[in-house]
Amino acid sequence: MQRKQHQQRQWSQIILWTVLIVAFIAGSIGIIFHEALRPAKTAAGQTVSIARQKGISDTGDFLTYNRQHTYYSVSGRNAKNQAVYVVVAKQNGQTKILKQSDGTSKTAILRQVWQKNNPKKVLNIGLGIRKSEPVWEVTYLNQKGNLCYDLIRFKDGTMVQSIQNL
Repeated sequence: MQRKQHQQRQWSQIILWTVLIVAFIAGSIGIIFHEALRPAKTAAGQTVSIARQKGISDTGDFLTYNRQHTYYSVSGRNAKNQAVYVVVAKQNGQTKILKQSDGTSKTAILRQVWQKNNPKKVLNIGLGIRKSEPVWEVTYLNQKGNLCYDLIRFKDGTMVQSIQNL
């Protein structure tokens, strides 16, 4: 009888320690994940704040562009209720406001990439500045699972550069 109680106590301790270890690992993963997302949340908050300082309201999509330089952008509406994108350079905070009607929309660019390349998955779309020209950067996996980049002019939707199968 004593032996049986001893075995039950051992199993209870094993289960308790297992639960504690799993809880510790899950908590650690949660903390790491939270900390990893902090820079993106900070960048989004700062970009929205800059947009509001420029008189933009109803901010929406937050986008990131990473080429030679990093740009953050948000969609919104100006004082005339026109749909705009606010593009902010990470390095120096330089800001450019683009009327959405003066260029190709995010939706149209994604549609174009899907029709032309039929990607397995689109990883990111961002709006940035390349050689003083606004461009869309679309990052995706092709059907073979290889990384691809398309750089497309904001103004007219024409291809600037396409890098396939990285």
